Amino acid sequence: MSRRQTIAVLAAVLVGGLCFGPVFGLRNLWLPVGSVCLITFVVTEICRHWLAAWRPILIVLGGLLAVVETVLRATTVAGLPTAASIRALGDGLTGWRLTLESTWPARPDPELVVFVPLLTLIACLLAVELLDRAPPLVALIPGLGVIGASQLYIAADGWGAVLIAAALGLIVVALLIPDNLEYRRIAPWVATAVVTVAAIVCGLVVSTIDPVGRTPYSLQKVQSATAPGVRQTSPLDELASRLSARERDEVVFKYTASKPVDRWRQVALDDFDGANWTTDHPFLRMGSEVASDVTVPTSLESANVQLEDLDGPWLPSQLLPATVSGVTDPQVEPIGGTLMSSGRPDDYKLTWRKPDIDAQYLLDAGIDGDVMNGLSDLPPVPPEIASIDPLQGKRATFETAIALEKYMRQHYTLAVGDNLPTGYGWPQLKSFLLDEKPGGAQAETKQPGTSAQFAAAYVVLARLNGIPARLVVGFRAPAKPEADGYYTVRNSDAFAWPEVAVDGLGWWPLDPAEDAATGKSTVAGSIDDITSQARAAVPSVEKIKDPEVPPQTDRGDDTGTPILPPISLTAVFAVSAGLLLLWLVGVPLLKLVRSARRRRRGGSAAVVGAWAEARDRLRAHGVPVTAGMTVRDLADAAKELPETAGGLTRVARAVDHALWSGGATTPDVQRDAWTGVRELQKALRGRPWVDRFQASLELRTLFTR
Repeated sequence: MSRRQTIAVLAAVLVGGLCFGPVFGLRNLWLPVGSVCLITFVVTEICRHWLAAWRPILIVLGGLLAVVETVLRATTVAGLPTAASIRALGDGLTGWRLTLESTWPARPDPELVVFVPLLTLIACLLAVELLDRAPPLVALIPGLGVIGASQLYIAADGWGAVLIAAALGLIVVALLIPDNLEYRRIAPWVATAVVTVAAIVCGLVVSTIDPVGRTPYSLQKVQSATAPGVRQTSPLDELASRLSARERDEVVFKYTASKPVDRWRQVALDDFDGANWTTDHPFLRMGSEVASDVTVPTSLESANVQLEDLDGPWLPSQLLPATVSGVTDPQVEPIGGTLMSSGRPDDYKLTWRKPDIDAQYLLDAGIDGDVMNGLSDLPPVPPEIASIDPLQGKRATFETAIALEKYMRQHYTLAVGDNLPTGYGWPQLKSFLLDEKPGGAQAETKQPGTSAQFAAAYVVLARLNGIPARLVVGFRAPAKPEADGYYTVRNSDAFAWPEVAVDGLGWWPLDPAEDAATGKSTVAGSIDDITSQARAAVPSVEKIKDPEVPPQTDRGDDTGTPILPPISLTAVFAVSAGLLLLWLVGVPLLKLVRSARRRRRGGSAAVVGAWAEARDRLRAHGVPVTAGMTVRDLADAAKELPETAGGLTRVARAVDHALWSGGATTPDVQRDAWTGVRELQKALRGRPWVDRFQASLELRTLFTR
């Protein structure tokens, strides 16, 4: 085990530890992971000369000390580990699970981060011990294991994958290059590195792309934080009581905001069983920041929220929450933007992202069809509701989503007063959407509906027409602040609304109930204002044009600019792997065939072939060969390989007899020449396996000089 090989295997572990960067952020990992690798290297170098038997124990103790000093510093006293440090190390063994229960990048809390340097320490110990007991490539397995573990969290892609692959390729080369390698022998290893890196890059790219459109596997799919054990009343079920005469004037919460907002959400519901609306998306511990899949530009806004009369775990939130502070153990459902807390905070600060778009973007945007596949199917729809055809078979677009909203505004009325209807299952929706009483009798007029019934009916009709939609419960935002500068939200502001999925934008709120009783003015540039502008530009259903589908054309008749065929990443990987396999198998096979052809020659040509074979064999092992060199010149150049002298002497005698004696080259002379070649081969087989492996793949000897 050389110092260079030690550095190489520890570098592989270091790369693996830093691959957790997307989970925690590189700035929170480089010090603990780097310290563990550095301590392992220092201990290994010390034990190279003495205390070799104590190396594993010293690596473990030094590595644990490095973890305590870099991650668990708060548990030490005057920098010295305590019993709390030991307990924290033990608790850190479950950090991998807690991290899976968080959004990423996760908060750099010690109980979460500590598992990464602990995993790195185990890998460093195994790598060093394997390097001392097994072939060098085997010692890379621990580092590759750490990289594999990181990919189960977040798979590398793009330039990140390229950098990881390049680093691994360089590490492999550094690990396998012999200590006595001369400059002239570097070229084959450079070629090895290039091919290896190309194959790894293609493999990583292909492995992180799902060929059938499914989301790549992640451990987070099967491990998430659970909601509180006690079943909580859904905010949807609380709407009726909030709007009652006794409760409607109660203050729910107050807030100050950087910019005026339209509404506050509590929960998004997308599963309907015919009676209740729920969601099965997992809640995750909120990390340092919640990532967003929105591709349009966004601006960051913030608000300070002060809770008054708001029970339960649900916290007022926004569609794209980014960070929250002042909340103990906050949890978030990223898809719905729902916030929860195990304890009720008095106040907290929320930041969120607001899409920067205009009405024209909405009108031009398409519906996100991929979201539709993730929504649960509707339960059996009553035929009467299924027969409602407000969109007249138009294709699903944002314009048809607005047209459906207009249809409901024109044909249905919002219930007001004290005796509001309740429920949002099939019986209540039939009573609301059709001229039918709950008992099945015909009604003279349609029954007015609550905002919850408007939202539920909209979602049902939208999904029947191919528009992905969900139901959201929350509060309208007041138009103006109070004298103290706070916006005051009361129970009377509670309502439900639908949201539709827009391509590239995510979920966008609508309001089919059109609650004019609120008297709320629209803030310029707000979500409601943008929606109002888009709504005004949408024509009646009859005038909406379906988006044009490009006709299929015969490429053979296309006389325009030729279209390049799409590049298949799978094909790129297959070609790279094929080239690597061709090199590993083809080069030795070609050398074997060439040797057989040289041996079958007759007369002096067979002796010359033996001389050429000996020259190429030594050249592949790094012996310098020049034009016009004799066998004895070659023997002199191969002084570093004294064991080959006997075979070269035998070849030299055969060459002298065949070329300079003037006599006939008998079969005995030919056999003697090739016997010398076999002796040379036997001598070279005693060299290190790395040298023999390199020589077998040497490309230059395939070309005569």
